[in-house]
Amino acid sequence: MAHPTSLDSPIRCAVITVSDTRTPETDHSGQAIQAFLQQANHRILDYRIVPDEPELLRSLCTDFGRNPDIDVVILSGGTGIAPRDTTYDVIERLLEKTL
Repeated sequence: MAHPTSLDSPIRCAVITVSDTRTPETDHSGQAIQAFLQQANHRILDYRIVPDEPELLRSLCTDFGRNPDIDVVILSGGTGIAPRDTTYDVIERLLEKTL
């Protein structure tokens, strides 16, 4: 059995940039992710820039994960070595299985 090479319908996406410093104008990674998704005919249902605040990120990811209209949540940022870069730690606790 082969993997499908195309989708019957667009993927419904939420994009989160985790940063204390980015704005919509300076969030080049978030802009690139959205452009790539749109070029592939996927839908962006929500886009947020959130500060490096673990509880805020956990709450937002949990809400997006429970939203039946969102198929995938894509995150960018907050993965450096600075003490406030906690994205990986937050997301790891939300996963049932690490791939």
